[in-house]
Amino acid sequence: MVFLPRGTRLTSSITFILVIANVAVFLVTSIGGVYVLLTLAQTGTLFFEGFYWQVFTAMFVHFDITHILFNMFALVFFGLLDEGTYSKKQYLAIYFGAGLVGNAASLFLIPLNTPTGGASGAIFGLIGAYVATEKKGVGLLVAAVYAALILLDSSGPGVNIYAHLFGVATGFGLGLMFSRSIRKREL
Repeated sequence: MVFLPRGTRLTSSITFILVIANVAVFLVTSIGGVYVLLTLAQTGTLFFEGFYWQVFTAMFVHFDITHILFNMFALVFFGLLDEGTYSKKQYLAIYFGAGLVGNAASLFLIPLNTPTGGASGAIFGLIGAYVATEKKGVGLLVAAVYAALILLDSSGPGVNIYAHLFGVATGFGLGLMFSRSIRKREL
């Protein structure tokens, strides 16, 4: 069972706030229709025409109910694990850094007219950061199984494997970097 870090209330949890933001954007895009969806999702052709915000907003866009449910489950699980390890600033740097790097890489590696979105690049960053600090335990096994399943599923159409791969690599790198400061605090 995953619990909130000591002294953290559910409503002040960064993970909870990110889930609310993702659900809110999902509702806005569901109600707003295709125009709103394509304005917030990342599409290379629009990005290079000046829609620069898409590299950020695409982290909150989900295309259907299954997409958001699966991502929010993973966000809660790995987000709460990382909240117990990293400071709020480090956690946000991992989440947004991994999501932005994954989306930026996607601009150059997938066809320009392909809309992409989802929190999975950022969530893979949380997985990478968790693996960077966790050396044993059931959580590490769950992280490995989840990552393997997603990477296997990422070979199918409509999945942005580049956001996943660059996200996990960025999260792992940031996790290693931040874990040095965590170890220094513990000494």
